[in-house]
Amino acid sequence: MNSFYQLFLANFKMFLREKEGVYWTILMPAFIYIALSILPIGKFTGAQIKYSNYVLPGIIAMTIMQGGVYSLAYWMVDLKSRGIIKRLMATPIKQWQLAMSLVCARLVVVVAQTIILTLLGLLVFKATFAGNILSTLILVLLGGAIFLCLGLIISSFAKSYDSAAPITSAVALPLTFLGNIFYPIDSLPHGLQVFAKLLPITYLSDGLRQAYLFAFDFNKLGFDILILSVWLVIILLITVKVFKLKE
Repeated sequence: MNSFYQLFLANFKMFLREKEGVYWTILMPAFIYIALSILPIGKFTGAQIKYSNYVLPGIIAMTIMQGGVYSLAYWMVDLKSRGIIKRLMATPIKQWQLAMSLVCARLVVVVAQTIILTLLGLLVFKATFAGNILSTLILVLLGGAIFLCLGLIISSFAKSYDSAAPITSAVALPLTFLGNIFYPIDSLPHGLQVFAKLLPITYLSDGLRQAYLFAFDFNKLGFDILILSVWLVIILLITVKVFKLKE
């Protein structure tokens, strides 16, 4: 347990030392949200919700996804290129300890991103937050775990930035544009709707939107949490199968 805690602290400190990475991880989602919120879109959806209200949970979901698919995957590739993985292989560290410490350290970052974006929405754009703190935290942790594990899986197949780039793009682009982030999936063609309903980010976006905009509804939030839980089990099994502590 002590070695896991030390790994957790080491991973978290390494993230904080990368100033440029902290900038892109924390500030860029905020800039994206600001840019979208000042667009003259007006009311949105049949519920007549301000677009700044509608898009905030989606941006949070997108940020969580990118933290795993891009940030963690590229970071692991960087560790390989600098020979840090090789040095870790010479220690008695177990693979599951490294994987879990990485995920847990990045989950702290995910929660911080969520808080920053939420405060930005509330204080600057008068966004709505219904106060479903517990359900929001559950959704954020579930989504974070799913996409961080996905980042570990991607890093297992990519040995360099050149090989990681097409993989991350192939994974992240459908998640971004079909994931219920910027617009409801009901506006998509039927075939794309079917595909979108298979994606975990669709339920993360929907769950966060329900938690932020409306009073607690177990039937709606419970379904999103259930689907994300199923996805987490699937992605964990794949991670255990393919993630290896190797160059």
